[in-house]
Amino acid sequence: MVEVAKGITKHTVVIVIDRRERSVAIATILRKLKFHVVAVQNLYEALKAADQELPHLIISDVLLSDGTAGTLYDRIQQNELLKNTPIMALVANKSKEQLMPLKGRSFAGFLLGKLDAQAFAAKVREIIASHSDLSPYFRPADSIGLNVELTVSLDAKVLGKSADQVVSLSESQIDSEAALVCLPQSTDKSPALFKMGSNVVRGEEVYNLFPFNRIKGKGLQWLVKLPEISISAALEKQDGSLQNVLFFDPNQQRFEQFREVLLGYQINLIQAHSLQVAMGLLSREVANGLACVYLDELPANASGIAFKEAVQKIPEAQRPVVIVGTHALNLRSGPIFRFIHKPFGLGILVDMMESAFQANQVSSAPKATTIDVKYQAPGKLIGLDETGGIIQTRFPVLQGTKVILEHDILSELWEGETLVQIVGSAPLSPDQSYWQAKFVVSKSSGNKARYWTKIAESIERLTSHEDEQKSA
Repeated sequence: MVEVAKGITKHTVVIVIDRRERSVAIATILRKLKFHVVAVQNLYEALKAADQELPHLIISDVLLSDGTAGTLYDRIQQNELLKNTPIMALVANKSKEQLMPLKGRSFAGFLLGKLDAQAFAAKVREIIASHSDLSPYFRPADSIGLNVELTVSLDAKVLGKSADQVVSLSESQIDSEAALVCLPQSTDKSPALFKMGSNVVRGEEVYNLFPFNRIKGKGLQWLVKLPEISISAALEKQDGSLQNVLFFDPNQQRFEQFREVLLGYQINLIQAHSLQVAMGLLSREVANGLACVYLDELPANASGIAFKEAVQKIPEAQRPVVIVGTHALNLRSGPIFRFIHKPFGLGILVDMMESAFQANQVSSAPKATTIDVKYQAPGKLIGLDETGGIIQTRFPVLQGTKVILEHDILSELWEGETLVQIVGSAPLSPDQSYWQAKFVVSKSSGNKARYWTKIAESIERLTSHEDEQKSA
């Protein structure tokens, strides 16, 4: 059985409930369990929804206005694509009328009597658990003859440099853990290896920033010649003024060490003795031109939540980036909150701060002269399902990111449309050396049964052709 990261596949459940009030109650329980819910009211709509959605579970009242759960079970069994879909029956009472449709049929489960939310949720989890963290339609890449090696690629435009950062524009955020090959479209420019990227979001535009001192490769020859991007005068350092950083660390000795060293980098630390004090200083220091914030850990308790809310309420043009040093392994960076995992060196902290200082400086970035590039990284195709599939990388690919999957067979299957969207991401191993991501393809957004049937037929045809070529 293929190993898959937990929680990246969102399961689809079709509920067939006659009464609207009861349907809403059941749908609410399922959505709290993080399922995608499709609610219908009769047998006809249920069969149509099953074909449209390829659900991972169907939950149905025994008696429907135009049939029974038994009829639904039989019709699903007659469909070659849907016949393995588990069906759960909701039985109102032990009357002959309620029990007869269940006779001789292997339902995945049933619940008797009045709806009990806890018992219902437990039963649903039990049924879904039989699929582990996969869709029941999932096909491992190696089991269907597909090459598992692929390249994860992202189109971008390099705009220029701002201080010691390369600035580019793309449709996706870059994770700070990613090591990416920057491959220019123009053959007269060499590639370079980019690391420790950060992101600045301005409306629908995403700017990716990479520190020069983390870039390696021959591409540095053209990168250092990039034009300087005009920046906000409020944050320029040409006069030698200090950058003010609100700094919270409960260890006074460590704070003093950081303050002394960072002064040499033109960084002035404003001490906050606690998270509450930091929140109190936030508004005042923002008005004075706060460059960024550093926190030693951001707790998940009320004070941490309150601090997040206070930062998010600051107008975008003034909102500082918050850098958080943390031991937590499951926290991922975003445009506002950027996490660095402890222990980290001084160089990494300085690079993160310098990147944060640029956050408000790219709003006037000129786009007339740009260099088209691709950011690339090796990946592995774990398998395909009715909405897309799962890939594996050495770094997290953020949820919502749009990437291109460069893979010959996938390109043929999707008729050249290899841009996919990441809808879930999680570490495969505790040490986070490997990450997996669930992706969806636009072609699956219509009738999933039609899409998946076509994909399955194409896979069989393409892999058979490859086998014939090898034997020849």
